[in-house]
Amino acid sequence: MKKNKYKMIVINGKFLSQNVTGVQRYAREILLEMDKLAENGPEIVLLTDRNGRDIPEYRHIRVVRVGGLCGNLWEQLSLPLYAASHKALCVSLCNMAPVLKPDIVVIHDVSFKVNRNFFSKKFAMWYNLVFSLIIRRIKAIVTVSEFSRSEISRCYGIDPAKITVTCNGWQHLRRIVSERDTLSRYGLTQGEYYFSMSSMAPNKNFRWIAKAARANPNAIFAVSGAVNSKVFGDIFDFEIPQNLKFLGYVSDEEAKELIANCRAFLFPSYYEGFGIPPLEALSIGAKAVVSDRSCMKEIFGDCVYYISPDDPEVDLERIISQPCASPEPLLEKYSWEKSAAILCELLKKYSA
Repeated sequence: MKKNKYKMIVINGKFLSQNVTGVQRYAREILLEMDKLAENGPEIVLLTDRNGRDIPEYRHIRVVRVGGLCGNLWEQLSLPLYAASHKALCVSLCNMAPVLKPDIVVIHDVSFKVNRNFFSKKFAMWYNLVFSLIIRRIKAIVTVSEFSRSEISRCYGIDPAKITVTCNGWQHLRRIVSERDTLSRYGLTQGEYYFSMSSMAPNKNFRWIAKAARANPNAIFAVSGAVNSKVFGDIFDFEIPQNLKFLGYVSDEEAKELIANCRAFLFPSYYEGFGIPPLEALSIGAKAVVSDRSCMKEIFGDCVYYISPDDPEVDLERIISQPCASPEPLLEKYSWEKSAAILCELLKKYSA
């Protein structure tokens, strides 16, 4: 069968109206690198709704705002209609894709299918409905780790050879300048606290951090993100320990300073497609303690310390006193530039 050829590539820019987490970081950084490679290829249009914000200045990628809709309705109606009317290849970088035109999709993980209890019923139903409609019609699937490739293959019966892996990177931290007064602002001392970035999401496993703080009463634990003692005090069956500090939302500049000066970065997540935060921590010289689940050992090898996400009764001082491999080969392995080059090669197969 003759393959369709496209002279335009339309990028699903719904992520531009969302807060930056792992999948949005991937989309933003991959596009910055693709822009450097796009001079001699097909035209690339980044399509966004009216709420798109913090849009970079690209040299070769054209940004277009389309339609009066926003969010899911925009993604399912305005985006595919624009792509179809311009006879363009539609590329979605953040898991979800339009049912009418799911051409190429980056599926970061299938936690919505494997761990339905981690999500609201409404969210899980929506994701599983859309994927049941698009999964057999996607021209090419991209993901971020061998673990996620095997999970997608297992859940949907897709030949893993038909799934392309483009990993995450850490080089975006080079653009971020640390705020030097961050520690004094939060009442922390260099090298005397464990740091983590967490949320209410069940897979992030904040409960482990709270219980580890109780098991290590002589250590200080600092947590940034959408967590607070008032909320967790209501849902936990124990009192929040005094050595656990809730920092609330912190900026990228503050986060870099907090990671660089912590005793170790904690990442006890149950399920990840890749896990950018520990890679960020390693890139700025911090030790990282991560769970032994999902993709963690594939991504980080011997460069981090492993814990069970089900066992918070650990002696962290003893764990981080053990020898650990240098992260330099690991940091060389993962880069946005390399992943963007792989994705661009894939897009060439479908472009004129």
